[in-house]
Amino acid sequence: MKLPYRQGDSFALPLGDGSTVEAIIEDCAHHTVDIAVAGRRLRVGDRALVLRRWRRRHAEVHAEGARRRTQYDDVLNEQWIGPAHAERIVATRLGIANLELPPLYVRAGTWKPAFSPDSRYVRIAERGLVLDPRTLARQYPMLEVLDCSGIALASLEFPQTLRALRLARVATPVDLRALVTLPLHTLALEQLRELRGAEALGRFERLEQLEMLGFWQLDLDDVMPLVQLPRLVRAEIDIGGRRKNVELYRRATWAYPWPFELAARCSALFT
Repeated sequence: MKLPYRQGDSFALPLGDGSTVEAIIEDCAHHTVDIAVAGRRLRVGDRALVLRRWRRRHAEVHAEGARRRTQYDDVLNEQWIGPAHAERIVATRLGIANLELPPLYVRAGTWKPAFSPDSRYVRIAERGLVLDPRTLARQYPMLEVLDCSGIALASLEFPQTLRALRLARVATPVDLRALVTLPLHTLALEQLRELRGAEALGRFERLEQLEMLGFWQLDLDDVMPLVQLPRLVRAEIDIGGRRKNVELYRRATWAYPWPFELAARCSALFT
């Protein structure tokens, strides 16, 4: 299969805040490329190029001339990294955000005694637990970040203080129309048993980061309104099948999502 890039091509690498930086392909190998970007040379998996997530800027760039113009301050490691990792390295280097910080520490075990009443971040991961989100507003009046995994939901009335929400492997239906009223900057939906209200996707106007993983039941028309969201700059959408995903990414300039905990922290700092 002919790859959509070649040695010497330059492309726009998104940084996660809506801006991009020019990167130049120095060398190509099987499923990897060596790129020159922001004074560094990185060996990166080519998935972002194959899926057209990284857009070509110029069709013709002489590779030897590009090498002479670029000064590297580090040596290329033989091990290669994923494109999301590459974006984070460059964004951190350019001061877009500090993405090399360790993730927020979350205590394991039963969730109720693990967080104090003034907690802004709560993680609930307990298979078989039925959670009523309405109780969270009383227990955690300052709650801004909620991470739920493997539970069932008695309702979808989450606290209006939430700025970041992750729902993974939730056993009960999730209706997106009930989440639109939340002032969310970060939303992660992963492997949900049943998703309803896909027509509401175009109404999340405050979203800066969105993850939708494992939604093969959706069609391209269901997610196309996401391209028009004014603030969405980081997204990973998997609606099944490479053709549909490529068609979506060709119409957007999204960076890969930052880790959920860090994206939630950055949204709290910058807004």
